[in-house]
Amino acid sequence: MMTLKLARSAIQPKNPLLNVSRSANLPHVPGIRVGDYLFLSGMGPIDPRTGGRNHGPIAEQIRATLNNVKHLLESAGSSLERVVRVHVVLADIAHLDEMDRVYREFFPVDPPARTAWSMQLRFGNGCEIECVALVD
Repeated sequence: MMTLKLARSAIQPKNPLLNVSRSANLPHVPGIRVGDYLFLSGMGPIDPRTGGRNHGPIAEQIRATLNNVKHLLESAGSSLERVVRVHVVLADIAHLDEMDRVYREFFPVDPPARTAWSMQLRFGNGCEIECVALVD
């Protein structure tokens, strides 16, 4: 039996203000690359200009979060078009319809597999999004 060993390396956003893992002293990195796959940690609505949290209306939070996901994917040599799996967590499941509306802006055709659910989130965030993507 052949054993395949794949290298595991941490990925970072080009914009250091989006590295909440470091700024909030959290026990994880923004993402991990293993072979041709990227596994992004849960990202929230961070303002890329200030590094502060965007606690505006839920549509703004979701849009900011998906833009941050896009930035991290592109920082690691991938893109939204290469995403194969998404997990969306909402602080209030009543925001699911609004999340779907904004989500379609980022994944308008053949969206990736997705799970959306609700739970209490840290730091007052209204959403958190993680994904798995292929690397070009």
